Amino acid sequence: MPGDRILAGREKLGRRPPRPGKPAVPHTVALTSVLAAAWLPAAACLVPAFASAAHAAALAEGGGAAVFDKYRLDPAPAPLAKVRGTRPRLYLTAESAARLREAIRGTHANLWEEVRGRADGYARRGPPAYILHDRSSGDEQLWQREVGGAMPTLAMAWLLTGDRKYLDASRAWALASCGYPTWGLGRIDGMDLAAGHQLFGLALVYDWCHADLGDDARRTIRDTFARRAGAMFEAAATGKAWWHRSYLQNHLWVNITGLAAAGLAVFDEVAGADRWVGLPLEKYRQTMASLGPDGASHEGVGYWEYGAEYMLKFMHLARDRLGVNLYDSPWWRNTAAYALYLTLPREAWTPRGSIVDIADCPRSHWYGPDHILRRLAAEYRDPYAQWLAKEVDAADVAAAGAPWLNLVWYDPSVEAKPPAGLPTLRHFEDMGLVSARSGWSGRDALVVFKCGPFIGHEAAARFAYDPGGGHVHPDANHFVLFGGGEWLVRDDGYRAKRTDQHNTLVVGGRGQLGEGSMWFRGSECLREKARPRIIGAVSGAALDSIAGDATEAYPPDLGLKRFVRHLVFLKPDVLLVLDDVALGSEADLELRFHPESKRASREGAAVVLRGEKAALRAEALTPDGVTLSAEDVPAAGRRDEKGETMFAVRLRKRAALWQNAVALSWAAAGMEPPRVTRRADGAAWAFSAGGRTVVFDWRTGKAGMR
Repeated sequence: MPGDRILAGREKLGRRPPRPGKPAVPHTVALTSVLAAAWLPAAACLVPAFASAAHAAALAEGGGAAVFDKYRLDPAPAPLAKVRGTRPRLYLTAESAARLREAIRGTHANLWEEVRGRADGYARRGPPAYILHDRSSGDEQLWQREVGGAMPTLAMAWLLTGDRKYLDASRAWALASCGYPTWGLGRIDGMDLAAGHQLFGLALVYDWCHADLGDDARRTIRDTFARRAGAMFEAAATGKAWWHRSYLQNHLWVNITGLAAAGLAVFDEVAGADRWVGLPLEKYRQTMASLGPDGASHEGVGYWEYGAEYMLKFMHLARDRLGVNLYDSPWWRNTAAYALYLTLPREAWTPRGSIVDIADCPRSHWYGPDHILRRLAAEYRDPYAQWLAKEVDAADVAAAGAPWLNLVWYDPSVEAKPPAGLPTLRHFEDMGLVSARSGWSGRDALVVFKCGPFIGHEAAARFAYDPGGGHVHPDANHFVLFGGGEWLVRDDGYRAKRTDQHNTLVVGGRGQLGEGSMWFRGSECLREKARPRIIGAVSGAALDSIAGDATEAYPPDLGLKRFVRHLVFLKPDVLLVLDDVALGSEADLELRFHPESKRASREGAAVVLRGEKAALRAEALTPDGVTLSAEDVPAAGRRDEKGETMFAVRLRKRAALWQNAVALSWAAAGMEPPRVTRRADGAAWAFSAGGRTVVFDWRTGKAGMR
């Protein structure tokens, strides 16, 4: 399925092996042969085997040419025809490059210092030698992504300074990339992320350093484009590339952006290269039509960064060189808010953690997001995106993937504005995601709740197949909690997908649709037309109330009639978790909560967990017939390894009907969290903590202060 080969971003290259020798395959092949590429089994050969010209002709006679030619840019769009034979033309022109040389001495000076520092490091170190297997990349050879990322930084430094050390380094990194015998192993050689990154980097070296590269280097890069981009185009056009219909996943976006950049770099030099641009344009139109209106990502913030960077790279080129505007979209207008509301309170940021890690997302940034936010700020005149970019840089928590884009995308005319005046709760309605915080002081508590279709309501209605949900978790009615300066209730992280690793309901030992393997099985949800959903999200000065109905997230054969969860956030230090569960017959039910800390002590029906900065109290307020425990439980590893565990507070009951209340309260380390009491008057339950009382009515699902 799409996603079978996904690995986490930014895996590090291990030891540095000896420098590579000559390329294992020749660089120059006929483009017609490339377009009819076939792949030998991995056991036979690790590099593409190219079909003969006769095979290409046969393919054309059989209709293959029509498959390819529908992507031709014929006639060439006027903005593209205008730059024929001119350099630079990707992201910069001679005129805008001259303006940027002035800006790096003024408004862009700090941004330039980072780019120059990175370029100096790449120039000193030189490109990594080829290695068949590193310690983390697997067949994808993801260590080569750094090679693709380094090239634009070096080329930008040359373009802005004219210092030949950057030109020499750009050439060296580019030729190393061209000389690697494989870009991925076996059938994915040249077909996935290693290729997408390197095609993109080579395109900018070719364009920005063109006049000074030398004939041999230009020829080598051109031939690599013909071979590598041609093969990727053919695979995507004919459906051989597994990601060719993954319209909502980063693999498609990275690869076709690299393909498009290569095509724009040589459209006037390599016959058929315009098709490398036409195919991405068609794919991206499908993606833009499939994105929901709320700006949220099903893949989590880390993968949002990865995908948004590459989409924006293409969108910039599409408007400049194709005259196509892909920015006019509610998803893009709202997506900076997704980054803001999924960011931890400002004073808690460290290089190891500054974002909410739902889905297969880390707690720290993978790609930027400073440059992404600056592009969004410039396009939509968004002062909050500009503020977040500025703060990410000031805190030194940004990832270093593409610092050169800060130079291209920063618009200093957009004023940075802190979010103090924004609502503290944001409901991303399409994705079924709610972020609620106690304030914007930077020392706040934050609750993030998730209950929606795995790719959002609009996409789930649009697609009959999974268009890229492999990084989603089976976690409807799951929430995470941050307070007192640290994580209190956690997500399970990037690992095999199981519901019992989340803070939600397990029925008879089983979880939700889509669980059971390393990649979320979204086809199960589409087949059952599962639509878990947020049914309420209301914010007030002292109280936030959120509710989700996750009933449809579970397999029908479990007999679950109702699983509605209400979160009542009594700001700033109490969260009530109220669950309404109904089945057709009795079953073993379990509610799990996974605290960050394992330092647990029992106090009757409560468990107190003490972390480095805060203490969390988790108390069962409806303990009748409920077994409470706090213990390590088995968990799936990153690749479903055995023997791993997660710490869990477990509430278990055998019942057909279960209305349960749990109070989570927290305080600074060394302090006692508030104690919460419950008093029931029929369907109206009153909860009191520290002189505050909130009443929840099960009949209406509404909560209010008293």
